[in-house]
Amino acid sequence: MNEMLFDVIFKGKFINKIDKPTAVLHFSKLFKIPTAKAEHFFDGKPRAIKKSLNLEKANHMRAALKKAGLRVSLQKQADDKPAELTMSMPGVRLVNEVAVQAQKITATNFTLDQPGIQLVKFKPIEKIQYDLSQLKMDETGIVLVVPKAIAPVDIDTSSLTLDEVGSVFAHKKETLEPVFDLSSMAIDEVGAILVEKKEVVAPVINIENIKMLD
Repeated sequence: MNEMLFDVIFKGKFINKIDKPTAVLHFSKLFKIPTAKAEHFFDGKPRAIKKSLNLEKANHMRAALKKAGLRVSLQKQADDKPAELTMSMPGVRLVNEVAVQAQKITATNFTLDQPGIQLVKFKPIEKIQYDLSQLKMDETGIVLVVPKAIAPVDIDTSSLTLDEVGSVFAHKKETLEPVFDLSSMAIDEVGAILVEKKEVVAPVINIENIKMLD
């Protein structure tokens, strides 16, 4: 069984803790190329920076690039590689013609009718007969369904009373206005800085001890 091989794919991505110039510098140091040439690897296009590595070497290379702040992915190579293409001389036939053997069709069992002969006969669909002997029609004005009378609901209103016109049903409750103690609060002058800006120092990643396997 053949060993699985992988390509290390780089798309110009790096971690958020470093900026692009730092990432380009780390890339140029790891692969020992000028920074101007390393810039081309950060255009977003996927590139195989190392090919045909076994899983152990591919993971080692990915770990080394990760320590330098660079993001890569591993892509498994296809088992069946296409054969290399070569150019033939002009006039060389690339594909040979395949001779198709003629097949003999026996037509002794076929017969032809004379012109005007009907090949398919139309079969009429029988008309469906409905038995209506048991149905009866009432005279005009006959009520088919007698409506059912609904008895009126008896509601006892003897205990209900009505107030006079203009009576108040509910009294409005006054809500007291809240009192806030502002004696301990102070207002700065216009233009005063409320929060001091804290500068974050950019991390420095030491890649001197990182080595790449051949």
